[in-house]
Amino acid sequence: MNVSLAGLRAIAALAVHGSMTAAAGTLGYTPSAVSQQIARLERDSRQVLIERRGRTVTLTDAGRIMAESAGRVINELEAMGAQLHANSATVRGEMKVAAFATAARGLLPEAVRELTRRHPELTVQLLEVDSHRSVELLTRGFVDLAIAHDWQGVPLELPDGADARQLGDDVSDVLVPVDHRLAGADTVDFEDLAEDAWLYEPGSVAHDFLLHAYRHAPRQDRFGHMVTEYATQIAMVDAGLGLALVPRMGRGPLPGGVRALTVSSAPVRRIYGVWRVASGPRPALRATLQTLADALRVRQPAAPA
Repeated sequence: MNVSLAGLRAIAALAVHGSMTAAAGTLGYTPSAVSQQIARLERDSRQVLIERRGRTVTLTDAGRIMAESAGRVINELEAMGAQLHANSATVRGEMKVAAFATAARGLLPEAVRELTRRHPELTVQLLEVDSHRSVELLTRGFVDLAIAHDWQGVPLELPDGADARQLGDDVSDVLVPVDHRLAGADTVDFEDLAEDAWLYEPGSVAHDFLLHAYRHAPRQDRFGHMVTEYATQIAMVDAGLGLALVPRMGRGPLPGGVRALTVSSAPVRRIYGVWRVASGPRPALRATLQTLADALRVRQPAAPA
């Protein structure tokens, strides 16, 4: 049976993302191109691989078998390519990097610019996704490097066949309105803020941290507005609608009505680069990891004055 590598990549992407549009976005194709690749794969394999129900596409049993096999084939080809690249000292090729939002904003722009300046034969493509999603894309073979994080007490779990390097730490500060009673303090404890209301994202590590910090002083009104995006939390703090626990990475300049306070025993996110072991020998991977670590060390915002 002769099958195309493009078709294998297409059905593997469809298995991960669940739609032609999402798969196409990851692969850099149009949805029609992904559909055509899978149709060709069906002809070559003489199997029905997908079922269409209106706008919904699902894999058949044969499609799931093909997608799982496709992942293994793609990984083997990657391992072969990494070994071949390792024989060359030149950093070249393509690096697809998946990163969570604050890393994509606060770390990747400087790092990508520096990488392409040092290594003009290297092309870097960024995908902004959630931290857990970046690792999933990595294990499925759709990106070469995932930028992920964990928090104190919630360690990063690596899937089989993956390795990681800690690139640095990202400290969180408490953001308060400029007219807050402690806005001029150098350092605060969470106990000092026990009477304040907090903005929160349910289920987030920051929310869990605050629940733990105030476990001995429960209050029904402690958590007010439910806000997911850090930028929105900052705007709400500026409006005097609560306090927020926000990491420094990618935070950007604060509005004039907001002050960042250093917290004793502040929560820290550990930032990792995660890659497939098969791609470890690639010079491009090693260069990217080092450049990201350097950028994090240099660009990490200092503690509030």
